[in-house]
Amino acid sequence: MGVGETASIDERGRITIPSEIRKTIGKKDFKIELVDKDTIILKAVETRDDLIKKIMKIKLTGDPEKALTDFSTVKDRHSGKHVENP
Repeated sequence: MGVGETASIDERGRITIPSEIRKTIGKKDFKIELVDKDTIILKAVETRDDLIKKIMKIKLTGDPEKALTDFSTVKDRHSGKHVENP
C-alpha cells in the first residue's frame, strides 16, 4: 500500500478520490463502512454490469468428439438415473 493522500469534503458532503487511486481501482461503486468516529473504509464492489462483462469474457472449450455424445446413454456409469422414454 502506498503513502496516503489527503482529500477534503466539499460543501455538499462529497469526497473526491484522487485520480491515480481511481485508475488503480478501476471501479465506480463502493461500499462504505464506518469503523469508528475517525475511520471510514471504502470497498470497491462489483456491479451487475461488471459481473456480466466477466462472464462474457469466459471462453468455454471442450473435446469436440464429446460434444456430440448422447449423455443419457452414459449417465448410469456416473451415478445418474436412467429413465426410459415412454
